[in-house]
Amino acid sequence: MDVIEEIRALAEEYEACGGTERSDGSKSRLFDPPATIEQVREFEKEMRVTLPEVFVLYLTELGNGGIGPNYGIYSLDKMRERNPNAAARAELPVMIGGRLPEEAWKTFAREAEAADDEEDFDKIEELEQRLIAGGIFISTPGCTMYTLLMCRGEAAGDVCTIDFDYLTWYDKPIEGGYSFEDWMIEGMHDHIARRKYGIDIEMVTRYNQRGLGMAGEKLTDSLIDLRIAQLTEEGDTDAVNLSHELRDFYERAFGNGTFRMWIAVHRGEVIGTVGLTMLEKPPYSANPNGKIGLISSMYVKPEFRRRGMAKCMLGYVMRWAKRNGMGIVQAMASEQGVKLYESCGFRHSERFLQYDLKNM
Repeated sequence: MDVIEEIRALAEEYEACGGTERSDGSKSRLFDPPATIEQVREFEKEMRVTLPEVFVLYLTELGNGGIGPNYGIYSLDKMRERNPNAAARAELPVMIGGRLPEEAWKTFAREAEAADDEEDFDKIEELEQRLIAGGIFISTPGCTMYTLLMCRGEAAGDVCTIDFDYLTWYDKPIEGGYSFEDWMIEGMHDHIARRKYGIDIEMVTRYNQRGLGMAGEKLTDSLIDLRIAQLTEEGDTDAVNLSHELRDFYERAFGNGTFRMWIAVHRGEVIGTVGLTMLEKPPYSANPNGKIGLISSMYVKPEFRRRGMAKCMLGYVMRWAKRNGMGIVQAMASEQGVKLYESCGFRHSERFLQYDLKNM
């Protein structure tokens, strides 16, 4: 299935689970009528940009504005409104994806701090335009944030979130983000998870800007409690004694970037988890880059089971693993989990052996 058809199918799934229903009983449209290719080319000429081809296909085959992550995709007219200086910044060098040294970004952040302190609004405007050079705003997550689609440089085709209220945050190189197609697909899955299951799926890493990474003590406590509950259900009567070891693991593995976890959140409560450890071994023909993902901690609280949530979370893991070049994903499943993995395409490997070193 090509990416446009995949987006269309996900939009229709969202509609089927009531996602377009308004409180008054009416329904919103998934997509506005498509733009013509002539309208898109005129927009590009006016704004002095070359839109990535997949975004052109969205506008001309799906809709001139419509459903997407967060509050959806702008129409061409809305993009004109949200990008009044696009043509003027066409000659500026790109920062995002520009391979600038870290010191250049630190200098940018210092300039932003000084301009803010001095209330130098002309300088702030100049810095804003420098930061987003080569890109165009196509959406918003809300508040003062906007989604920037890069059209020039090495990051062309990628999207990233920009918040002009916090220019001083941009003190480290940004070389890209999600590709437009991955951002769209993940955003549609977010909509479906929220509508169909009443959950938000969040990825926890050491870089989590929402403070839910290893430094979030409340979250770490929840992860420990859920892991102990899982192990206890699976027959490990000593699991209750593992709190210290689990905390040490999360702090170390989140900290060195070898582990990440997806959590399902329902009304502020973590009700499900699945973790992925990134491994690497010498390449072999079936997996030329040697990258392997090992799934663990697949758990949903009992009162939320048999609703499809575990399969939903697993989908997030598998899509992330594929995007990040993993050739194989492995899972050590409990007796209850085998059917879930099999239903998602996992196959038994008769070559996998394990030795318990306690027996030496």
